[in-house]
Amino acid sequence: MKTRYISLLSAALLWGTALAGDDNSFYFTDAAVLPGGQTSIELCMRSSATDLTCLEAEVQLPEGLSLVCDEEGIPVATLYRNRVAGHDLQAGILENGNLKLLVSDIDGSLFGGEEGPILSFRVQASASAPTGEYTLQTTGESLLVNTSAEAFYSTGVTGNVLVTDDATSIASHLSETEGTLPVYNLSGQRIARKQRGVNIVGRRKELNK
Repeated sequence: MKTRYISLLSAALLWGTALAGDDNSFYFTDAAVLPGGQTSIELCMRSSATDLTCLEAEVQLPEGLSLVCDEEGIPVATLYRNRVAGHDLQAGILENGNLKLLVSDIDGSLFGGEEGPILSFRVQASASAPTGEYTLQTTGESLLVNTSAEAFYSTGVTGNVLVTDDATSIASHLSETEGTLPVYNLSGQRIARKQRGVNIVGRRKELNK
């Protein structure tokens, strides 16, 4: 599993394939948190390619935000199985303190859907963090790799985390943010509007009767 991912990525770098990334790229959803509290950050993908299998990204957090880790020191991160069934997630902290994310296919499975969240990871705001907006960003070249070992690059992807001491502001911020987010069905397909049943809006599943 891990070897196959590395072989795909190495092949892409060896051949120097760099394809247009406008339609195959990453973005983050915005989040809000109280000082000392935790929140989830979603790494999303939009893609026109239909044969994507792997991704790699390195994320740098601003001062005042830190990664939430489990008892073994591994960053808490979750794959969204409606988009990446048949894939494995590896999350780790590099020597420079950045978050490293690797998503690789287990059995040749492809990413599903054209746009929406792929995974989420947890961050914590320092108890002494001043209120305001904090920007996290990817560093280097984030990669999406397809079955032909061609790499699509995204650079300088940023996301915002609002640190506020007003819980009402968090609710308002999330409500405004989710109002602009795309809506997906359980198969990870983007839909024009909410359908009857379960829809995925932002980081939550919603039941629409």
